[in-house]
Amino acid sequence: MEKEATNESNRIEISDAVILDIAWRAIAGTPGFHSMSSRFYDGVMDELSKNFGQKRIAGMNVKHKKECLEINIYINVWYGTKMGDMARELRSTIREQMKLMLDLDNVRVDVHFENIYVQGEEKAVDADKESLDETEE
Repeated sequence: MEKEATNESNRIEISDAVILDIAWRAIAGTPGFHSMSSRFYDGVMDELSKNFGQKRIAGMNVKHKKECLEINIYINVWYGTKMGDMARELRSTIREQMKLMLDLDNVRVDVHFENIYVQGEEKAVDADKESLDETEE
């Protein structure tokens, strides 16, 4: 990602690692957050990234589009978390931090909830199974 300074002769480059670090700090402090979701794709990309010396955070990716910077986050939450409220808070916090620290105005944040964890249980609740059970009643 390249961000140009006000002076035409200077150019500032911001790595994806910096963007991911800023987003991670916003996510980690959010109530209801359990962990980042690790997906098969993330595991493959992590190994490839290490070979090229790039930093990645499992469960997050950055896409550079003409109209905006897009950040996708894949998270696991605790049971009882109000996901709509959490998604709004994460979007707002990440956008504010991108504006404050990197002077980026047009940032799109997509929040994907992957699993729900119950306090004291080892396994995640299968969100698809839960929604099917509710519709059958």
